[in-house]
Amino acid sequence: YRNSSILRRWWFWLQFVKNNKYIPNFKNPKTYNEKINYRKNDPQNPLFSICADKILAKEYVAEKISPDIIIPNYYIGESITFEQMKSIITKHGDCLLKANHNSGPVHLLTTQSSDEEIKAAVENTLKQLKIDYGKLKNEPWYSDIKRGVLVEMRLDPEPDETDIKDYKFHVFKQNDGSFKTILEVHFDSSWNQNISYFSENLEWLPITIELPNIITKIDKPVNYETMLKHAKKLAEPFSYARVDFYNVAGAIFFGEMTFAKTSGIGIFMHRMYDLWLGNLWQGDPRY
Repeated sequence: YRNSSILRRWWFWLQFVKNNKYIPNFKNPKTYNEKINYRKNDPQNPLFSICADKILAKEYVAEKISPDIIIPNYYIGESITFEQMKSIITKHGDCLLKANHNSGPVHLLTTQSSDEEIKAAVENTLKQLKIDYGKLKNEPWYSDIKRGVLVEMRLDPEPDETDIKDYKFHVFKQNDGSFKTILEVHFDSSWNQNISYFSENLEWLPITIELPNIITKIDKPVNYETMLKHAKKLAEPFSYARVDFYNVAGAIFFGEMTFAKTSGIGIFMHRMYDLWLGNLWQGDPRY
């Protein structure tokens, strides 16, 4: 499977039909998932690989927006050893260990982590480095990333919160140069995850992709307009991008940028939502 592009394409096609119950048209895409696959098959924007790289993306965003929204790095390298990881935890405390060329898994390591847990996390991360994630997911921009290891500071949740607040902005560039933005918010990520979607004005939207969408309201996050402004600025070079931020009591931190949510086979509750998001995506999906 990993060594055959034909088998991978067939697998994704079959998963698409199984998940979404319609025959896709990847040559003349209309729905959101179809456009994701159109992008995967012929990506043309050189920024895809830079902004998908967990290391280079930080440098890009620091220059484009500000270093103030970058989560501090504790380590960057081509590899890492148990001894190095142990030393980082001793010196800095809780942190996140990740490979830079894929979408996880990410390992949370704390001062309470045992040597066995640290060794397992290091071994898993090194194993990730051996996998060409771009070929695995048919997302070629990941294959262009120079693989490495990143250890960064852990952001703590606000008091009385169990999870850090994560805001994912789906930004669609319109033909007139304006933007349409959909906000995705994850709740209860650590135990019973669900996702709700909101308009730019924080009106709840009945979109369901993969996980349950709970009918809810959210309070306007502190510095929400700043997050929205940053998301649009970072998404400006693309016809569509998802830009993620963390918000800790109004302090904004860049999370990541994503160009193919659920790799284009995400399960929509109904095709009309898939088509509705596809209609928001007005530009050439290849860019």
